[in-house]
Amino acid sequence: MYFRLFEFWRLIAALLIMLYHFSYNGPAGTAWLTEWLERLRPLLDMFFIISGFLIVFTYGDRVTDRRSYATYLIRRFARLYPLHLVTFLFFLLIGIGYHLGYLRPFGGAERYDMAQIIPNLLLIQAWGVSHELTFNFVSWSLSAEWFSYLLLPLILVANRLAGAKGLITLLILWIVLLETLTALHIMPNRHWQEADTWGAWRVFADFTAGALICVLASRTRLTLISRWPAWLVMLAACVLMQHGVNAYYSMAVMAFAVFLAAVAERNDQTTPVYPRWLRPFAAVSFGIYLWHPVVEAVMFGLVWKRLVAPLGIVDFYAFLPLPMIITMIVAVLSYRWLEKPAGDWFLNRLGLRRPASTSAAPLI
Repeated sequence: MYFRLFEFWRLIAALLIMLYHFSYNGPAGTAWLTEWLERLRPLLDMFFIISGFLIVFTYGDRVTDRRSYATYLIRRFARLYPLHLVTFLFFLLIGIGYHLGYLRPFGGAERYDMAQIIPNLLLIQAWGVSHELTFNFVSWSLSAEWFSYLLLPLILVANRLAGAKGLITLLILWIVLLETLTALHIMPNRHWQEADTWGAWRVFADFTAGALICVLASRTRLTLISRWPAWLVMLAACVLMQHGVNAYYSMAVMAFAVFLAAVAERNDQTTPVYPRWLRPFAAVSFGIYLWHPVVEAVMFGLVWKRLVAPLGIVDFYAFLPLPMIITMIVAVLSYRWLEKPAGDWFLNRLGLRRPASTSAAPLI
């Protein structure tokens, strides 16, 4: 089953996140763009909600014992780690150049803390063991996803014992834990939904919500086939974010939009959801997300700040689409020539085959 609307939403969210980070490189007059995008940051949780949905949809009936659990983890590792390793090594080289006195760092010296090499390599940097985001800073989300992958049995046990009620109970208990960690200032954020160095704990709540939506969408008798209700509810969630309402409200509305999208996709697998020419980019939203800091370092740290901006002949907004387009192209090529071959090689070495590619493949 294809979840094409999820694919498209992930692409939009990846582009907005990329635009948000790129906008920090603009002159003072572009602060409005950064502030506007800042208020949409909860859309990042949509990534994780959809990921939880698709992981349970894909693996919920397959992970039944230790062997199948190990196979599932190996497949997820093969999908996410090659690109993580390559982008991490890029920033590690920058860090080495900085510490040797050859490079001025892009992103601040604290970004290249060599004590954080091991946490980054082990994908535990978002488990609460680090005080800063280091190297490829967006990889905290991979660390958080890996944490949720490891805890999938909690979700499966809750579902098998009590279905949706079990998942609701797990979600409430986890949110209570997060609120407690925040209240005790163990989690260093104003609210757990802003966590990044502790992002693993935040993401498991999103992941569980996605699992709950998967169960509810599979059981509902709604005959909805139109995608417009899902779009309108998602737009309403974005309006709530822009008005700064309580995060729980905007998250609940966003989760409802995901539910409506899942039902419509389940009931209708034929109606086009978005232009076909965007499919190659929508299929690699993970790559766009992970590659964009690398492109930012080159296109803004070097090309814009040292070559283009000093000349004053190109406006920032005119330059901005170029690194975004480059990132999208790099992500497509990366999947074709790096991520898939490396993942296939790893799986083949272990005697496993990659499942046939579908739009229901998890975010990462």
